[in-house]
Amino acid sequence: MTRRFYLENEHGQQFHFKYHSGVLLSNVQGLGFQFDMSYLKYGHIHKTVKSEKPLSEMSGVLNFMDGYYGYQRFIDYLNQGRDNLRLYYVSNDMKYVHVDVVSLSKAEIKSGLLSCEITMNKKSYWVKERQIIIDITEVLDGKVYPYPYAYTYQITQEGRTTIDINGSFNANVIIEMIGSVDHPEINVIQNGVLVSSLRLNLVEENVIIQISSVADNKYLKMIKDDIETDIYAYQDFEKDNFIELKSGRNTLEFKSGVMSDTLCKVHIFEYHLG
Repeated sequence: MTRRFYLENEHGQQFHFKYHSGVLLSNVQGLGFQFDMSYLKYGHIHKTVKSEKPLSEMSGVLNFMDGYYGYQRFIDYLNQGRDNLRLYYVSNDMKYVHVDVVSLSKAEIKSGLLSCEITMNKKSYWVKERQIIIDITEVLDGKVYPYPYAYTYQITQEGRTTIDINGSFNANVIIEMIGSVDHPEINVIQNGVLVSSLRLNLVEENVIIQISSVADNKYLKMIKDDIETDIYAYQDFEKDNFIELKSGRNTLEFKSGVMSDTLCKVHIFEYHLG
């Protein structure tokens, strides 16, 4: 499959590097990773004591098929919002990295084509997103939910379902409960051992509860009658609550605490080195 790249800003506006847009991205460098390692020496053996991922760069060449008009269109796109850019990389799957565009070289005509060099700072690991929907009340054949992300239905047995997590680090999640709840719980089990759990001291009907463990955007909130409320104080402080999923097979147990229909969506953020 031919790989392709595109940018997306905080407003959801995209800029695709392809023939149709008149701008191509080539000679891409820096897709992989680099660690800064610290060691202690014991005789002839070095022991790793610290490993950090520094801010790293990606670079490439932008080729403008329609000359300075295409160059200006790209500049105009950056001016619409460049503080929270994502660079998407689509090949056998799709992933993105948070970037800053730090430099564009002077555009010059080479071999009859206007081009310039672009440099971006990579501010995160590569992120793969996916979403599952857990409905513990009924079989889901033919059932459709109007959500904007790709999702997978998970049929549960006694409120449990299995999730396989990939990536090089723990996955963050945004959990969304939709319906009625009575002290809802979520437990994460791996290899038969309880590794993480969430519990809220809440009894509510017809609400949306959202819990995010994303590192730079953690929150617990409830939405009822279009009113959003912070529910940080209603968490069971003996639990983890901001759940992360370890790599490998995880069993997710959802307990709404009620007999009526309650839906649970789990938006998963996997982190990869390259």
